[in-house]
Amino acid sequence: MRQAAFTSSGARRAAAPPNARAGRARSSVITCSLARDDALGRRQLLSAAGAAVLAAGAGSLVAPAGPALAGPLPQASVPVDQLGLFQKQAQLKEFRTRAEAALKEVIGAADAPTCMRLLINDALPYDAATKTGGVDGSIVLPEELARPENAGLAPLVEKLAQAKAKIDAAGAEDGSGAISWADTIVLAAKVATQAEWARIKINRAQIASGGETIAGPAFGAAWPVRLGRVDATTPAPAGKVLAPDASVAEIKATFAALAVKPGTPTGGLFATKPPFWERPTLVLWAAAAADPAAEEERLAAADPAAFQGAKVNYERSRRTVTRTDYEVDFIDYFTLLTGLATFKPDAYLHPEQVVAVRF
Repeated sequence: MRQAAFTSSGARRAAAPPNARAGRARSSVITCSLARDDALGRRQLLSAAGAAVLAAGAGSLVAPAGPALAGPLPQASVPVDQLGLFQKQAQLKEFRTRAEAALKEVIGAADAPTCMRLLINDALPYDAATKTGGVDGSIVLPEELARPENAGLAPLVEKLAQAKAKIDAAGAEDGSGAISWADTIVLAAKVATQAEWARIKINRAQIASGGETIAGPAFGAAWPVRLGRVDATTPAPAGKVLAPDASVAEIKATFAALAVKPGTPTGGLFATKPPFWERPTLVLWAAAAADPAAEEERLAAADPAAFQGAKVNYERSRRTVTRTDYEVDFIDYFTLLTGLATFKPDAYLHPEQVVAVRF
């Protein structure tokens, strides 16, 4: 547990003799004790202290006057709606880091294509007219998981359930709660894909340590993930998800219609490019195939005008040391896909425990 004392300007004169302090304003000491082990840094401690000062000004969290730091400190908390921005960011970062660590225990680089397939199949039923469906975890429901287009995904769901149970147990302890299946699926795809990218870079390097450096955060593209997706309680409508061996025309048409509102012009001068045009389609769909390179070849061979140019550009990028162009685009398209969801704004936030103030 960390403990930090924040003292007002008057408290700096506390060491002077009593008569030297006569007539001066009484000093105040604010002590914030955050039962978060090492999860919060100095910035979060300061934020907590600031929140405590505001609360004290409103007449709360104030202990009877007395010698500074004498006796047991009163216990209290800062509710979620009074948390500062830094505190919220720290809580979400801690939750995400903990969740990713649990996922890394059950999945790895070899699971990347299956994780991406699970994510895409969960997202494809999104209804742009009602803004419902999408990445909502419904794919893990027995009725949906048993559909032919989802064949082979059940073993991965079982592994993810193990990680989710561990994440949920930790969430029950600190008040952040259980992680949604939708967020579990998104983080699993991120973790497994990053592991595959790291494997490629390390294997390509002449020295393993050099590959590990290139695969690290210093050279990798930033991959922020918004959390808080809400799970569905009923299966998605049937007939919305593609089979792994779907035709290239079906794949192209399905992605071109994804997230496009009814009535949106699809041709002519006033037509707008759909969110998932040919390039995102190539990147995301191929990543979900058992053999991504072979699937890119199939797409480009069947529709060169739509996919060949992007395929050549990404092959060139993936031959570089850092693979920047490909990975940056992948993350952008991944973020677009995983944004097809309903979010709970205060998901995984919890009151800061324990704040004590003494005046």
